[in-house]
Amino acid sequence: MKKEDVWDQEINPDFISDPLENLNSVVWDRGYFKETDDGIWYEVYVADRIKQKVPKIDLNNQKQKILKTFHDLLIDHYENDNQITFFAPNESDQNYLDILTNIFI
Repeated sequence: MKKEDVWDQEINPDFISDPLENLNSVVWDRGYFKETDDGIWYEVYVADRIKQKVPKIDLNNQKQKILKTFHDLLIDHYENDNQITFFAPNESDQNYLDILTNIFI
């Protein structure tokens, strides 16, 4: 499956739905992933206690600036649903989930 196929309901009716295990429970309420030929899509949900500390994501905030380096970062649903979605390409040596976790700690 190609990266874009994650959003195609005919090819991938469950979208990003494989449960992530061993998430930091202080930061994350739950999370999911979907592996593709090009990399991995992540959809993670910030725990309520973290959301109270960080009610908005500000890409100009010094600690959060690194989020600008994320691929296909979707934060449209953060304020209402605590949801962050992003893509980690195969060719990257970054652990984006760990980076994101450290931003909220």
